[in-house]
Amino acid sequence: MNTRKIALLGILTAGTIVIAILESFIPSVGIPGVKLGLANIMILVILYELGILDAIIVNVLRVVVVGLVRGSIFSMGFLMSLTGAIFSLGIMILFYVLIKKFSIIGVSVIGSLFHVTGQVLIAMIFLGSAYVILYLPIIAISAIITGVFVGITAMLIIKTGAIKKQREKYNF
Repeated sequence: MNTRKIALLGILTAGTIVIAILESFIPSVGIPGVKLGLANIMILVILYELGILDAIIVNVLRVVVVGLVRGSIFSMGFLMSLTGAIFSLGIMILFYVLIKKFSIIGVSVIGSLFHVTGQVLIAMIFLGSAYVILYLPIIAISAIITGVFVGITAMLIIKTGAIKKQREKYNF
């Protein structure tokens, strides 16, 4: 792997970690547990600009490092975050690679919906209650809204061509 690409991935990983930590200090407004998912902006950018493997690595590193920094590693919140991240990125990769009819905004919305679905599944397991699924429609609505915001923001970042210029300049 190109040294400059490794450096770029390190910067992007650090950025996603900082964004996720800062976002964790923003209180939920109205619906408990709902966050904007700002770190997913960078995950989408990485997926579209650098590729699937890079997006997977950065996404997993983000969740693990944030869990370590916040002292929540292997807690219910950490497992919800990890499961949501895996579900989200998995479906985004599927729609990005196989079902190419979706825009980056559509891919983001699908990812956001699967993120909250993964979180609800973990909550159901931890709490031992299927009633948690009743919360899904409420957070799904917010997931659609935040997914649109994340997708638009990622699209605007990609349109700047900053990462594309780096790839072309340094041949990675």
